[in-house]
Amino acid sequence: MIVSRGAVLRAGGRQLSRVLGGARPTEHITEPSKGSAIRHKSSGPSDSGFCQFTAGIMPETVPMYPTLEKLGLLNAAHVRIKDLARVEELVSSLVSSGFSKLQVIADFDRTMTRVSYFGKLCDTCHGIMDNSSLMPAFYREEANKLLAKYYPIEIDPKMSEEEKIPYMIEWYNQIHELIIKCKVSQKSLEEMVSSSNARLRDGTRDLCKKLHEYGVPVLVFSAGMGDILEQVLRHFDVYTDNLKVVSNFFKYDEEGIVVGFEGDLIHMFNKNENAIHSSDYFDKLTGRNNVILLGDSLGDIKMAVGVPQPSNVLKIGFLNDKVEERLEAYMDGFDIVLIDDQTMDVVNSVVRLME
Repeated sequence: MIVSRGAVLRAGGRQLSRVLGGARPTEHITEPSKGSAIRHKSSGPSDSGFCQFTAGIMPETVPMYPTLEKLGLLNAAHVRIKDLARVEELVSSLVSSGFSKLQVIADFDRTMTRVSYFGKLCDTCHGIMDNSSLMPAFYREEANKLLAKYYPIEIDPKMSEEEKIPYMIEWYNQIHELIIKCKVSQKSLEEMVSSSNARLRDGTRDLCKKLHEYGVPVLVFSAGMGDILEQVLRHFDVYTDNLKVVSNFFKYDEEGIVVGFEGDLIHMFNKNENAIHSSDYFDKLTGRNNVILLGDSLGDIKMAVGVPQPSNVLKIGFLNDKVEERLEAYMDGFDIVLIDDQTMDVVNSVVRLME
């Protein structure tokens, strides 16, 4: 989108933000010599999709959202942005501040990892265990029953977060009790991961490599199982020293058998920096008030709670299913929403601009 140099178009007080993708009528504004602008609307899409001023000759123009245009976000069919002006300002601030001011906070399952591959659902951390031949049949049966009962509650747009939390705690506690009954050994986890179909989202390895190169702290929050998550990171060779995992970790007995879980329960609605108790990690965050937050659920929006203020938090959300039902809520919560995107292309594009 472009406007004449020095002009800011508000269109009668309306902010020119739009849901991206899809044609719309083109609006032109003619500026007569006496100055009052006259609007003309064409009935179909223009070649450029731009809103432009005309006054006899084509004026010199500048982009209204230059950074978003560089990123290719203004015409991408899978991208939704509710407030273009705010996101332009956020991204521009992150880019101009550079890597030294940046930290990244990311969910893991279906954010750093793929949802599906060639039409088949990929394993999450829980799914790796659920689908492993090393687990007894009764575990898979019971785990599937719990999934069928509680997952619809997790994603129900008609329920508030406060209403969902008790059910999520019930779900996690029951799964954890099942795991303890199975007497899972620590040494079996590597085999579970290597035999699973878990895959990183395309471009995740490149993103992790670049963030490690520039020493950017990466905090991975997961309501899954931390021991399995760490095995996945090792398996794909992305578990670098700038990355910290906050999740539910197993407690083992002397023989390496799971007998419980360490610390407080992490579920999808209490993931935030207040859950971190490592002073060493917070030392790394000094002066890093710019955040790129990546998540696939509405609960992930709060992961940056606890970041020192003032801060600039760019929230990028992956909307993987039930798009029509959940799109409005995702656009309200995330700055950029990516629909059925199995890549890290948008995130990598932002990071490349910072170089």
